[in-house]
Amino acid sequence: MNSGVIFGGCGFIGLYFAEKALDINLFDNLYLVDIREPEDSVGKLKFKKLLDTGKVKFLKRDVRENLNDILIEKNLTTILNFAAIHREPGHQAYEYGETNISGAKNVCDFAKFNNCKNIIFTSSIAVYGLGEHEKNESTEAKPSTPYGKSKLESEKVHLIWQKEDPDNRILSICRPGVVFGAGEKGNVTRLVKFIKKRLFFYMNNKDLKKGGLYVKELINMLIWVNKNQIQKKMSNLALFNACMYPCPTIEDFAVNISKKVNHSGKFISMPAFIINFFLFLSLIYTKLFKINNSLNYYRIIKLFRSNTIIPLYLVQNKYHFEYDLKSSFDDWKKIDSSDW
Repeated sequence: MNSGVIFGGCGFIGLYFAEKALDINLFDNLYLVDIREPEDSVGKLKFKKLLDTGKVKFLKRDVRENLNDILIEKNLTTILNFAAIHREPGHQAYEYGETNISGAKNVCDFAKFNNCKNIIFTSSIAVYGLGEHEKNESTEAKPSTPYGKSKLESEKVHLIWQKEDPDNRILSICRPGVVFGAGEKGNVTRLVKFIKKRLFFYMNNKDLKKGGLYVKELINMLIWVNKNQIQKKMSNLALFNACMYPCPTIEDFAVNISKKVNHSGKFISMPAFIINFFLFLSLIYTKLFKINNSLNYYRIIKLFRSNTIIPLYLVQNKYHFEYDLKSSFDDWKKIDSSDW
């Protein structure tokens, strides 16, 4: 009998992983550890179904605190650390380190306390920082934001844990791009809604690369790499990018979304400086009058930045990609058509 623990288990990625883990009988018992239960409709539904199986338990805990008093009934074979604060902007700079770095230390201490020798950790492509250059796993990490810096430091915490017993401890560090799917409620969901409402247009950015992937593909990648590590087909230490291959563009996203919402897929293109000017005015206005504006300047400005991410580790190890943009959006719509 074996158990798995997912820190951040009630988050977007955690719930999808738990769902897949039960489907393939990865664990006899699974613990979802999180600061709160899911709050969105898709998450609530998944959460209820998981608990109804009798194999999943929810533990309300904060990774910023000591975790060693958590009691695991069966042999703990795998820990998944998905716990993080990630929205940028949205938090004070110190908060990213407080949760992400301190959480990593507490999770690794929990692994030692329970003699668990297998950790899967989701980092981020934010560790690479800014730059139009192509980025693979050998690219130097130069994070430019508090979130990116906290994720790189969290990687180092997990690496220290693995290096203490490299022959026996298995560590998977995954750097996902933009993860999307039903329940995500992030930039790709917003893009779907803008196209659906005929509010989307190019900002001289249609050829920009945007490294991203469907959430179910990410789960497949995490399980595939870790399984190969356990079977000694890969090194005990694996660090890999997780994104589609080849890297899609803004136009690829827009065209494929358009097909799902019965849009022609033809959009006007406006000079970026015009959009940037009005967004900057919006930033000043909302700050002066303390108005909450969903069209956040710092989030929208990301649409001008290319993220050319190559999952070289997966490609070289002959990983089979299951989802392209079309099949990703098809599956998403089956799960939750309300987004479409």
